[in-house]
Amino acid sequence: MRASEVLVFTAWITVAACAPVRSSRGQHPDASSVRADFERRYAENAAAFKSWDLEAIMALRAPDFHTVGPDGVTSDRADMERRTMGLLNGIKKWNSLTQTIDSVRVAGDTAFVIMSQYLDRMGLRPDNQVHHVETWATQRETWIRLEGRWFLWRVDQVRNQRRLVDGRAG
Repeated sequence: MRASEVLVFTAWITVAACAPVRSSRGQHPDASSVRADFERRYAENAAAFKSWDLEAIMALRAPDFHTVGPDGVTSDRADMERRTMGLLNGIKKWNSLTQTIDSVRVAGDTAFVIMSQYLDRMGLRPDNQVHHVETWATQRETWIRLEGRWFLWRVDQVRNQRRLVDGRAG
């Protein structure tokens, strides 16, 4: 999987569980309400990707959203918006978008999620043909709580990348 694809697909679908968090108003929501918050955000994100809605995708990201690729290069929000647009333009059909939460740690208004993802799609490749593309990756996603809502702030520590194109390593 190319680093640019991994970074575009960060934090997109389902969160399993979260620890209690202290909101900016000093309240302590229970774990089930935090989990429900994340599940709603990931569901919104998945729906946005499946409907090719760039504006909705970016609305789930913090104003200073950024990624740090496996090569150490930082991409800002504008870079990621351009990459996301390019990715969406190349996807002709989504077969599956699944993610598994490996761990979640919440500290105040910040949550750290280790996410393993599998993405299966029909996509336009450099040969200008549509191919079956499957990708896997694991990354850390940092979420921040602003005005009572969670926003994706940072993606880093991308690892365990793998890609198959038409069933072959690609």
